[in-house]
Amino acid sequence: MPKTPPDPLRDGRLLSQAIKAIRRLKGLSAREAAARMNMGVRTYQHFEAGRNKPNLEYIHRFCEVTGSDPFALLGALMIGSPAFAQRTAENKLMTILMIGLKDYDEAMGDRILNQDPRTLIAAVDGMFARLRRDADERDAEARRWLEAGERDLKSRRPRPGR
Repeated sequence: MPKTPPDPLRDGRLLSQAIKAIRRLKGLSAREAAARMNMGVRTYQHFEAGRNKPNLEYIHRFCEVTGSDPFALLGALMIGSPAFAQRTAENKLMTILMIGLKDYDEAMGDRILNQDPRTLIAAVDGMFARLRRDADERDAEARRWLEAGERDLKSRRPRPGR
């Protein structure tokens, strides 16, 4: 089966989609984003359109003015999901992971060389499984709380004919 040639514009398109989604999430126009980044509107439009190679300086400036996560934008490119950057813009998931990796690297040093990939995979998989489980439990807890509260309010409501 013949290989599909790499798409040289893929990163630009992904970055463009992610940046637009975050800018809209933050309620900014392109003109406002450009002004906050201290750049010309045309330069910003080229950046947002992904016409050039991803520019780390622009990514960091954009994230600074939107309060979003620059590592999430880069991660979105790596996993091919512009929506990931928007989903994690506010909770800083990728920045948190990068801080954890930095701390881990500093603590472990060259001992990382000897770690078995299976152990690393199990640790990462376990961490994300726990996050999924905790989110599901919190969702269920919130649903139970709301249902109980609604029942209580309904029981206190005056009955017709009183």
